Amino acid sequence: MLGVRRPEVILILFGVFVPTFCCDWLRRYTDLSDRCLSLLWDLGGPITEEEFPLPFPRQLYKRVEKSQVRPALTFVRNNLGHILDLYQQVNTSRVGWDADTLEEMLIVMHRQEEELSLCVCILSFRMRLILTPNDCVIEKQNDLGDACNIPPVMFCRPSWDGDSNMWELIRSETKMHLQQMHLLVAAM
Repeated sequence: MLGVRRPEVILILFGVFVPTFCCDWLRRYTDLSDRCLSLLWDLGGPITEEEFPLPFPRQLYKRVEKSQVRPALTFVRNNLGHILDLYQQVNTSRVGWDADTLEEMLIVMHRQEEELSLCVCILSFRMRLILTPNDCVIEKQNDLGDACNIPPVMFCRPSWDGDSNMWELIRSETKMHLQQMHLLVAAM
């Protein structure tokens, strides 16, 4: 067999197939992501084009795009959690959004977050099966590290009292984050 030992073949096959088969659900992520974006659009009127006071973290998304599958999925899952936490604070009557649409959007996002958590867990388990302790050290050095756990600044808890203009800015920024996360997962 061309001088390749059986464990090396298994390791190579795992390296090729684990990212794509880490979770069958990833194929449906983009469908739910599209649904989430549609619901975000339906919450209120047209999404504002006004600039958010803080810059969009494009560099962070580029860095995540170049990372391995597990840290990228962790990043997407964590960001969905931050968005969920933020939108659960919305007073829909004050902002003028449809409460049922917001609730449906939060349900879809929660489903995405839960399914991604399962994917991350499956991937972590599979990686533990094939990696030696030395490989784990190398893998952690290649990881995004704490970047996956630091929310983009727009996900900080608002210190204002629910101004509808600020929520519209957050909705616009959320749209950009959801689109970027959609692209990250679609590229896996």
